[in-house]
Amino acid sequence: MRAVPSACLALLVASTLVAAPGSAQEKPSETPPPPSCLDRSITEELGSSLRIRGVQKKTFLKQYRVELLARGGLFAADLLSTSYAWGGAVAWYLSEDLGFETSFDVTPVALDLDAPVAKFFGDPRFRPGTGYLLQAGVLWSPVHFKMRTEGGGIVHGDALFSLSGGRLFHDTAQGIASSGGLSIELYPSRWLSFRLDLRDVMLIQEAVAETRYTHNITAMAGLGLWIPFGF
Repeated sequence: MRAVPSACLALLVASTLVAAPGSAQEKPSETPPPPSCLDRSITEELGSSLRIRGVQKKTFLKQYRVELLARGGLFAADLLSTSYAWGGAVAWYLSEDLGFETSFDVTPVALDLDAPVAKFFGDPRFRPGTGYLLQAGVLWSPVHFKMRTEGGGIVHGDALFSLSGGRLFHDTAQGIASSGGLSIELYPSRWLSFRLDLRDVMLIQEAVAETRYTHNITAMAGLGLWIPFGF
């Protein structure tokens, strides 16, 4: 059984003297209750063991580093048929929040609806090919987060907004292409990252005597290699 602190004993004696008969005392409703010795001892014990954690430092730094990204996924075309896409990107970060990126992606360009028409008339109106999408733009990551894994570790991550401009090299594309979107990037180690990209590639396209401003959605996943490694 733990000993009662001497300060608590003195407090009990003082409260007994105040409440002694014949002494001038206040009404019970006006007398504040004396602090509990048990409460005080618990507070002192917890105060000595608790530590203020504060804000933890990031374990992954991006400033002045280069990211080499290899990715692949889906190219959901607006005017044409949806197909797969693959490619890569190179990014350089001026700060933890701002970076510059150049990307190059490849996707098949086809129009599945033209196949039965061409078979019926014997005259194909659309020739399938390959599109090459070259873009350059900025990355802005105002949101930094961290998540706990099943093993108890902490993985840091960023939510990034992207804005790019470039060109789709194919006969159906006209003029400049622009894109914007959202990315989520996780950093399992100091030199490796995993990114999910969702972007809208906007440009004017023409196919089978139809010309319009199209919205092409790209959903891609990739692995990033960061240079230098020792950050």
